[in-house]
Amino acid sequence: MKELELTTNEAVNYLKENVKIHDNIEISYNRIFAEGEVLNVDFSKYFGEPGFKLLVSLDESDLGATVEIDVYEVEEDIIEFTHYPKDGDEVVVTVV
Repeated sequence: MKELELTTNEAVNYLKENVKIHDNIEISYNRIFAEGEVLNVDFSKYFGEPGFKLLVSLDESDLGATVEIDVYEVEEDIIEFTHYPKDGDEVVVTVV
């Protein structure tokens, strides 16, 4: 297990470069905690601006719920996340 302390920009870059479809993630931002499997990573442009969204299937949900996290919209609110790559060691990231 790796533990990293990253700035907000470094944390967003880590998510962009390392989180892939079918990885698992636990992410805390603002007052939200989401845990589950990454179903999609979207870098499409929205209204002419670059975008970065993660679609996460929430674990242990009776409804089979998914959430779409607009990373650029919540980047200042990210507190920490744990990344569980499909092929690799878990990484715990604390945003400082």
